[in-house]
Amino acid sequence: MSLQPSGVDDFYRFFRVSGMGHCSGGPGAWDIGQQYVNRPVGVSSPQNNVLEAIIAWVEEGQAPEYLEGLKWVNDIPSAGVSLRRRHCRYPRRNVYSGDGNGNEEDGWQCVL
Repeated sequence: MSLQPSGVDDFYRFFRVSGMGHCSGGPGAWDIGQQYVNRPVGVSSPQNNVLEAIIAWVEEGQAPEYLEGLKWVNDIPSAGVSLRRRHCRYPRRNVYSGDGNGNEEDGWQCVL
């Protein structure tokens, strides 16, 4: 039996993290909470921490529509956030709308 993406949304969601190397690093907003140990205090929420997103989904029924990725200045969390980007749930994809300079989160939209 084969299901369309909407047929599995109740129990499975896929988020493509563009610009992330193997598990971390890369030119994109790759930090989705997988390296929690190095994150500054106050930057963790279900939107930008994949584990917290799963917990909110299971315990509170709040399924994630996107994950917010962070790119640190020189990939060093203590240096601050360089850019933020929403990583959309499949089959949506993140497309630049042409607004802003490309590093602004609001210049990107999740579209089919």
